[in-house]
Amino acid sequence: MDLKQKVKSGLGWSASAKFLGQMLTWSMTLIVMRLLTPGDYGLMAMAGFFISFITMLSQLGLGAALIQSPELDERTVRQVFGLLLVINFGCFLLLFLVAPLIARFFVEERIIPVLRFLSLQFIIMSFSIIPQSLLDRNMDFRRRSTADFVSAIAGGLISLLLARNGLGVWSLVWGSLGLMVCRTIVLNFFSPFLKMPICSLKGIAQTISFGGLVTINRVLWFFFSKADIFIIGKLLGQKLLGFYSVAMEMASLPMDKISPIMTQVALPAFSSIQANREKAASHFLKAIRMVSFVSFPALWGISSISGELVAVLLGDKWQQAAVPFQLIALVVPIRMIASIGTTAVTALGRPDICFTNGILSAVAMSISILVGVHWKLVGVSLAWVIVFPLTFLCFLFQVRSVLKVSLNDVLTAVSKPALSAFVMYLTVVMLKMFIQTNVKSIATLACLVMDGILVYGVMIQILDRHRYREVLNFMRA
Repeated sequence: MDLKQKVKSGLGWSASAKFLGQMLTWSMTLIVMRLLTPGDYGLMAMAGFFISFITMLSQLGLGAALIQSPELDERTVRQVFGLLLVINFGCFLLLFLVAPLIARFFVEERIIPVLRFLSLQFIIMSFSIIPQSLLDRNMDFRRRSTADFVSAIAGGLISLLLARNGLGVWSLVWGSLGLMVCRTIVLNFFSPFLKMPICSLKGIAQTISFGGLVTINRVLWFFFSKADIFIIGKLLGQKLLGFYSVAMEMASLPMDKISPIMTQVALPAFSSIQANREKAASHFLKAIRMVSFVSFPALWGISSISGELVAVLLGDKWQQAAVPFQLIALVVPIRMIASIGTTAVTALGRPDICFTNGILSAVAMSISILVGVHWKLVGVSLAWVIVFPLTFLCFLFQVRSVLKVSLNDVLTAVSKPALSAFVMYLTVVMLKMFIQTNVKSIATLACLVMDGILVYGVMIQILDRHRYREVLNFMRA
């Protein structure tokens, strides 16, 4: 099977598993959101901030290094395995010991047992990184996607059952840990690595160096993408953080589900053609065209009906999440395109570009969020809408030198889907004004969705019929 067939097969398996899994898990998640309170989600968001940060350190980018490496031998993998065991056990101890300090910072004692329980994830995770990386390196996405699907269902069911029994935030905690346990078991079933670890760093300096740069880039990305959670949790409290985290989670849903699929397939795919920059540039632009075709109408459509979605899906107690949801969704398509660029330059051996952009983004977003927090959740959301597109443009100027693509090539790939989605947005807003009803029912929601789909379909046929055929042919293949 050649690269093109592997990419199509990988996207097919990944997308199918993600779609089916997320249809089921998000049905369960919406029920859980109705059962829990904003305070529960705010507390979990506080804990999740530190869990996510230490998770990046625990992997040290070694999984990506194994995938990107042109040649790989068993001894190197065993050495990486030994290093991962040591690092993850250290992360477990670190989080367990600093939990009281984190609680003191947020003035929230309930976070201590949550953090200490979730710290067990690091010990479990150390046994999943090697099997996952080997599956990705071999582009065996059928098994990788099956593992993701099974574990997502398991985690969702655990959270739902415990939420129905009144366990509050602990339903989210147990669901997160259950997902990790299930995922580790299934990955090791599909790609068992039953070799003893080697506790030696001799001969893997290049692997560690590459992984270190990837880790630094991920840390910088983390600070610019999660600074809002940290700042809101400290300055506005867990209740408003709960509204904001749910708004961010709903707005980022397409990105969280589509981008991992693209990254999962794109990293080994770009790595395999890293010597052919012309071919890499072609794949890069095609990926942007595909993502733009889907993401702009999906996210801007969601933004246009944010109030109706929150009312119908979550209920009136979550209405404070509607405006942040509306604003954040506008910028998510650009974040999805940025993730393609990050994956491409990393696979081509240039994580230093991500490092430079990460510093700029982390500083710019942190400052803008600190300013925006004075206007509470709306101000923080506007910081994303205004500042992130500017940092993305700076990133594009660096990416074009590696992939040999012009800024005009990227803007051409994005412009027509964005314009079509903009017309769709205006049409939906005008229809809402024409309906002039405060009744946010499923029927109203369905009417607005169908109107948006119809308008976007007509506009893309007028402006970019070739793009429509390209995506349709790709999906058929």
